[in-house]
Amino acid sequence: MKKYILILSLTFCSVTISIAQSIQLDNALQFSQNIYEGTARFQAMGGAFAALGGDFTSLSINPAGVAVYRSSEVSFTPALAIAGTSAGYMGNTIDDSKTRFGLGSIGYVSAFPTYNIEGLMSVNFGIGFNKLQNNTQRFSAGARTSRDASLSYLRHLAMGLSTDNISEADFETRATDEEWLAMTTGLLAHIENHDGNYIGATEAFHPQYRDSLDLIYQMGDIDQLLYRNQSGYVGEYTFSTGINLSDLFYFGLSLGVQEINHSLYEEYQEKAVNMADFDEANGGVGFQRLIYTYNNETKGIGYNLKFGAITRPIGGLRVGAYIHTPTWMFLHEHWTKDMTSVLKSGKYDANIAPSDYYYRVQAPFRWGAGLAYTFGSIGLISVDYEGVGYSGLKLREDNGSFGSFVGDNRYLDDYYRSTTTNIRVGGELRLNAIALRAGYAYYQNPGKEMKAIQIGSVGIGYRGEYFFIDGAYSFSPDNTQLRDLYAGNPNIVSTSTFLSKIAITIGWRF
Repeated sequence: MKKYILILSLTFCSVTISIAQSIQLDNALQFSQNIYEGTARFQAMGGAFAALGGDFTSLSINPAGVAVYRSSEVSFTPALAIAGTSAGYMGNTIDDSKTRFGLGSIGYVSAFPTYNIEGLMSVNFGIGFNKLQNNTQRFSAGARTSRDASLSYLRHLAMGLSTDNISEADFETRATDEEWLAMTTGLLAHIENHDGNYIGATEAFHPQYRDSLDLIYQMGDIDQLLYRNQSGYVGEYTFSTGINLSDLFYFGLSLGVQEINHSLYEEYQEKAVNMADFDEANGGVGFQRLIYTYNNETKGIGYNLKFGAITRPIGGLRVGAYIHTPTWMFLHEHWTKDMTSVLKSGKYDANIAPSDYYYRVQAPFRWGAGLAYTFGSIGLISVDYEGVGYSGLKLREDNGSFGSFVGDNRYLDDYYRSTTTNIRVGGELRLNAIALRAGYAYYQNPGKEMKAIQIGSVGIGYRGEYFFIDGAYSFSPDNTQLRDLYAGNPNIVSTSTFLSKIAITIGWRF
């Protein structure tokens, strides 16, 4: 029996290696997409501030925005994110939602006028935090099925593996975490007189064809359920400086220090609908339930530099441009894994001591430009273009080599766009001290077959002589993703998320 359990563990090895790679690949893609949040005014106007400046979150896009300030300022932005997700699987739909409260932005800008020393009007500095990405999501997906149990897939992966010449000691030196979890749960068994062939706890031979490996069938209906809960963010601490030349040219430089904080919990279950279907009398082992859980905490830090300029060539027209170096991220994953099987003979639990993995991500190079026009004291309109060079997105081992990520990087080259385009549009109508705002943002997805993220927004603000307060509501209505319920499942889970955000900025000028 010990020998058969070792075989089971090797089966899970081939499954979980692909899972581990996809998690790191997913992280690299997710952490490299800046779906900016920040101040309420910034969100309400769709983030179209490349040519405007004068807002703290604009420093994370075009650092020349710090040079536009004419007075010192401090601001604080609490924010609320509400993610409602609908998950469809095999014709069954489950709705869920998650709400998270956090910090959108906090910043301080210090303006130092020089009183027009040879055209130099001011030298300004800014320091603070902007949230670049919100990873709030929770969903459940599942259905009842008479086929496609996960153990059937695992059995097919294991076919042909012989252990006649593998000692237990040799196997132990080669085992992964997942192998040892599976080893103690008894969910697969070696078929007697058929070395290298196996049968799952949800399966049996057709009674009249015991010797035919082609006539293994699922004994009864099972309920499948995947629960996935993720939260976290990518935030950026920005350190900016800029100069104002003759109120015509504004130049800025920022050092961005990114904080990556992401948590993921997944639990996959299979449960017998009628336990009698899997009983020994029908050729089974009394299967009742399988539970596999994965808990991942990813934290890290990233660094980049940003350069930008804004000019006012004529009247109310403003033109801005910027460039960002790649962000060099240093990531640390910490995970735990657990497995439980419930058979008629008892309950079998296994867990792995916490594991750690360190790796690097080189996030894409960015560039952009913006046009804005201000209509005196009436209002303004602004449009931004941004390009993101995903051909430069790379995963590396902690020592800087590509190592085990050669396949992942090749996958990025083959199946993802080399460059994506982002468009942001915003407008503001001023009614004395009150301002009404609206915006739209389009973020092209790097996946060639994946839909773009589109965000609509509205807002209102009050501007006094020294005090201001802004509010914004933004919504992204159709963020659709496709995924497996488990590795190798031929049926796809489709999740559609409606993400809403509410932000309030309070600030003072002095």
